[in-house]
Amino acid sequence: METCLVAGLGNEGSAYRGTRHNFGFEVVDRMAAGQGISWKKSCQAEAWEARLPGNRILLKPTTMMNASGEAIRVVMDWWKIPLKNFMVIVDDIDLPLGRLRLRAEGSSGGHRGLESIEAHLGVRGFARLRGGVGRPAVEREAADHVLEKFAPEERPVVARMVAAAAEAVETWWRDGWEAALPLGNRKVEA
Repeated sequence: METCLVAGLGNEGSAYRGTRHNFGFEVVDRMAAGQGISWKKSCQAEAWEARLPGNRILLKPTTMMNASGEAIRVVMDWWKIPLKNFMVIVDDIDLPLGRLRLRAEGSSGGHRGLESIEAHLGVRGFARLRGGVGRPAVEREAADHVLEKFAPEERPVVARMVAAAAEAVETWWRDGWEAALPLGNRKVEA
């Protein structure tokens, strides 16, 4: 059985816990916890990894968001993971809170983590699951918005979105791409 890799993007450290930019970390954290698997420092890259049964690896790069591609490339090369077995989970300010979007490939949309992965892999043809974190209500920098913690009233929607994203990934692993598409392309409510 070929190895599969799902990388959740975020920034390491307590200052970033609960922020919009750490949506990817929240999803893979939920998946690892659901399997009772602990995170361990990767021996190959600057990352945390959780190895699940069935040759499945969850990854949280610790290189900071804008350099995520470095760790992902090292792990993919080490385990000889084909692109068809790789998915990344990221936040997206261009999607409203609660909206999930799963695509087999696409552009970075200005997301620096995706730009880093594209640069290090040399392709845009890899699966990406985006979680909508919404745009700021007032004029402010996108970076300030994504580094802000979710508001308490947003947390129920975020919890459902994280659960729905984890379900989409598990379905992709178990039943394939076609089965995962409807689960990864929906709007969740609190």
